[in-house]
Amino acid sequence: MPQDRGAGEAEYEEILMMTQEAFRKAADGRSTGKLESNIVEATVAADPNFRKGDLRIVEAEGKIVSMMLIIRRQARIGKAIVNNAIVSPVATRVGHEKKGYCSLVMRNAINYMKKQEFDITTLWGHPWLYTHYGYSPAMVSPSVAIKTERCHTTEVKETFTIQPYEETQSKAVTDIYHQNTINQVLAVIRNPEPFEWKVHSPNVEFQTVIDKKGRVIGYFAISQTAPSGRNLLEIGVANTEACKIIFNKSLDYAKEKKLAELICPMSPQHPFAQFAYWQNAELRTTMASGAGFARILNMTTLFCKMKKELESRLNHSEFYNKTLSLAVKTGKETTTFLINDGEITVSTEEEKADYTLGAPLSLLNPLVTGRKGIHELTDKKGVTIDSNGAITEKASAIRLVDVLFPKSTPYDGNLPLVWE
Repeated sequence: MPQDRGAGEAEYEEILMMTQEAFRKAADGRSTGKLESNIVEATVAADPNFRKGDLRIVEAEGKIVSMMLIIRRQARIGKAIVNNAIVSPVATRVGHEKKGYCSLVMRNAINYMKKQEFDITTLWGHPWLYTHYGYSPAMVSPSVAIKTERCHTTEVKETFTIQPYEETQSKAVTDIYHQNTINQVLAVIRNPEPFEWKVHSPNVEFQTVIDKKGRVIGYFAISQTAPSGRNLLEIGVANTEACKIIFNKSLDYAKEKKLAELICPMSPQHPFAQFAYWQNAELRTTMASGAGFARILNMTTLFCKMKKELESRLNHSEFYNKTLSLAVKTGKETTTFLINDGEITVSTEEEKADYTLGAPLSLLNPLVTGRKGIHELTDKKGVTIDSNGAITEKASAIRLVDVLFPKSTPYDGNLPLVWE
């Protein structure tokens, strides 16, 4: 009988070997699988957020046959800070696929994450697999493409230097990162700790930009081994001068390597993305693949943490001085928003609401993250919007849901530990 449980320290080496082999086979030789095993090794060895039990396994036939890792991070939804469980990686031992072991470890992990009081969980993976465990496409994959044909260097007037990142710069770099991602839904919260900013590959250059007063005004990471055009891993900027410097550096790098374009993943709201757009770079948002997944784990606690953010959204709309209520139902769970003159009380008590939104978890996930707006979901199977008032009130109900859960470009960004 297969057993699902948390891994012990003595089993880490076996898990690392199994993970690397599984990803090497899955990539048909296009990957060594070292990246995925590095994620596990770095997390269990050095991540201060890691707890015993976050590395989940299934044991059968006297060996470990499946694994998954939970990476603990807080994330943003507007001004709200919520507990996010990032799932990465998930692997099944070669020769033991299609026996239900992956399903067992994933379902066990969902229960574990709920008990650990995570609000939401995110991952990047195959669209055909993770929907079985309550995940649904709920993030986008945005990027900036700097094209050598159409982009040109800009004039930099201030004196600056570029130097390799040093641990003494961690607070300055962290502050810039948060300044750039403060309005990015699902952006991961980072800390100025060595682990958060450590580069694990000698093929990655992590550089900082220093102004004439000795202040860090920007940073960028370039991979020498990433697929062509996707060498830029992350950019952070404190001001326009930093944008100019890093833009020029990126363009020069692309020309030196004879690349048609250089791509960096980032939200369209990122200040560098907005600067680059006016320099003829392309802003891209890929949504079709559905590779960015999210799943609500504890709906009521999630909405409680979002209370101030929901009130802010409400108070910037025509509902700012209304008294009404909205019930949100998914499966057997119901959470009701009691709205009174711009203040919201989150309740789980059974009471008749003015409006009721019913939606399966697969559609509530992208609504809450902003991947999908309510207008895109009203005709989907299982979505209902009811009103206790006249039929015309349904439009008000839809509008209220649209105010509370507006469409955005949710993207969690890169974790420094996977820079490779």
